[in-house]
Amino acid sequence: MARSNVKPSYEDFEPYCKWRIEEGKDTIEVHLHGFRKEQVRVQLSSIGNMTITGERRVDESRWTRFRKEIKVPKECNNNEVRANLSTGILYIVMPKKITLPSSQDQVNQENGQSSPKINQDTVAKDTATENLDGSAENNKMTTENATMLTTRPLTSFIMQLRDSFLRLQMGKKMGMNVTVAVALMIALVVFVIYKHRHVEN
Repeated sequence: MARSNVKPSYEDFEPYCKWRIEEGKDTIEVHLHGFRKEQVRVQLSSIGNMTITGERRVDESRWTRFRKEIKVPKECNNNEVRANLSTGILYIVMPKKITLPSSQDQVNQENGQSSPKINQDTVAKDTATENLDGSAENNKMTTENATMLTTRPLTSFIMQLRDSFLRLQMGKKMGMNVTVAVALMIALVVFVIYKHRHVEN
């Protein structure tokens, strides 16, 4: 008895995805229960677009398939992206690029100098005091801290702030808000000290 030539029908579906952000990497979990490794394909373009496709046979005439497109974050290293299908879950690991120290820090290290550190305890306490009682007099920085701020090149300071922001995880908005507030306060103090010194001269 000859088989009838039945045209296969395809059912498209959207797989469940979960994105985990960690310190040194991002991981995407794509839930593909019933799929085998040879039925799934992950492609990464040179501009950082990832395409995940797959199809498998359900019965004689039915197939199920999916197509998912994801933009890989800029801070991830495209050359180190790895995929692994295990127990019905496709794990795509995207390691983050290693941030090199800024050029000013490298020059300081070559000259045997270290960048001056800002006394974060004083800044944090002053900010917290201002937020609690609203008085501006508790928000004054010590002369020593202000001097440290002016001896450090502003561009290096801004670059390090930018690098700090890149390292923050997306889920920690509160931490970012505090960091932004502290950074703005420090930038304002540096600006006021700079203007004050030029007015005196």
